[in-house]
Amino acid sequence: MSAGVKAAIDIGSNSIKLRVGRLEEGQVSVLLDTTEVVKLGRGFNEARCPRILDETMENAVRAVTEMVARAREIGADIHLVGTMALRQAVNAGDFLRRIREAAGLEVRILSGEEEALYSWMGAVAGTEECPPGGLVMFDTGGGSTEFVFGRGEKIDKIQSVPVGAVSLSERFFSDGIVRRAALDAAMEYVAALLRENGVARCDPAAAPSVVGLGGGVVAMASVKSGKEPFIPVNLHGAVLTQKDIVRQMRLYASLTLEERRNVIGLPPSRADVILGSACIVLCILRALDVSSCTISINGLRHGVLMEMFAESPA
Repeated sequence: MSAGVKAAIDIGSNSIKLRVGRLEEGQVSVLLDTTEVVKLGRGFNEARCPRILDETMENAVRAVTEMVARAREIGADIHLVGTMALRQAVNAGDFLRRIREAAGLEVRILSGEEEALYSWMGAVAGTEECPPGGLVMFDTGGGSTEFVFGRGEKIDKIQSVPVGAVSLSERFFSDGIVRRAALDAAMEYVAALLRENGVARCDPAAAPSVVGLGGGVVAMASVKSGKEPFIPVNLHGAVLTQKDIVRQMRLYASLTLEERRNVIGLPPSRADVILGSACIVLCILRALDVSSCTISINGLRHGVLMEMFAESPA
């Protein structure tokens, strides 16, 4: 690894995230961390040929270009990565071309397994001991959820499950009204996908330590704290229990979309997908047979930064 400033921009199905860091004493020190919700994967769920909507593409190109400009002002080398929405969209090539023209940079589209690996690298950075039951990391995005099962730096299994907060919300809660039957169906749908993809506790005798990443779990941790403003870095290491999630699901299901935007601690931009996030996280904890998960804000883009420093010439 070498010194210098690096930046990673993660272009996801729900949000676009920038993290700028510097290497200090072998660890990545974060200089800037920002997120903008653009919902790149909006409308994908019901489309036979998923397309990025023109208005959404315009907004996403603007967001990426502005983030690139901010990173360049700091003097950072920049790496752009794309996930589920860009893996699926039939017009992803148009988006990549527009980014190339506007920012002068290429976007690397990650596979689900690569996405999970980078998230794991970021999540385990700085951890020391591994519990007897191992470690499970999940990262809930807008269109997919990535899992890594392992022990310390050793990875046993990587799994990408095709369900995210945006896709689930569009499938079951598209009209903004939450009906009990739709909520039950959403939970059954997620539980079935997790079973089909082998998401379960590996060791029946020892519970794993579970680390949750993604805007959904961070937002729920913020609501649990009951504090404003929303500052993700302050939520690193927070704990969400099954009871916390059930309590929040009941709250979100009882409110209109406008009322959710006024929930203390909840970023208004996540009001329409937070119930979908909660359904996915609760199903994950039940599938793993654990009572809680610990929140990490060091996910995919932190892992990308770590690789960038590792590949820099000494």
